[in-house]
Amino acid sequence: MEATAKKQSRGPGRPSTGARERVLDAAVETLLEEGYAGLSYAKVAVRAGENKSLITYYFGSKQGLVAAVADVIGERITEHVVAHLGDVETVEAIARGLITGVWEVMDEDPRMARLYFDLSAVIVVDDDIRQALHEVKDRWREVITANLLEAGAPNDQVAPMGTFLMAGVQGLAIERLEGYEPERLEAARELFIRAAGSIG
Repeated sequence: MEATAKKQSRGPGRPSTGARERVLDAAVETLLEEGYAGLSYAKVAVRAGENKSLITYYFGSKQGLVAAVADVIGERITEHVVAHLGDVETVEAIARGLITGVWEVMDEDPRMARLYFDLSAVIVVDDDIRQALHEVKDRWREVITANLLEAGAPNDQVAPMGTFLMAGVQGLAIERLEGYEPERLEAARELFIRAAGSIG
């Protein structure tokens, strides 16, 4: 109730102080470095150089803050993936683009994939984070669906094909995070891409 009053007192047209962005950036970095279990208001506030009360003011709760971070991470991953899809004409090319985009994210900052899977584990007990990750996945599904339709996939097969592609990419990403036998992983990646092509 108090937070709502504060928000309304700002008035329309007043410039942002940047505090919300600083808190969100600090939360992203804290989660990337320490994972969900290591996140606290105190750590985020110190990193942001802001008062802890601003976290509640802008995000409502720890879960609300984590949900906002999930959205940021999802957006970053989605941008990389979309950049590698381009004008794809086959399901095999879509699978290759998805894998290439995710691999690029993992090469640039392996912590992003770790955090995504860390938060995926939390969704079992937290509805806010579940909702945030569902929204991230829904955006990926929209991208994949549009590309599958463009590649000529039958309408009634687009949803299951999208699920197959997402599940395959996520499974391979977990294997890559675990660091087992790069040669075997590369062979599995190519096998997945060929398998995707065979259902297209």
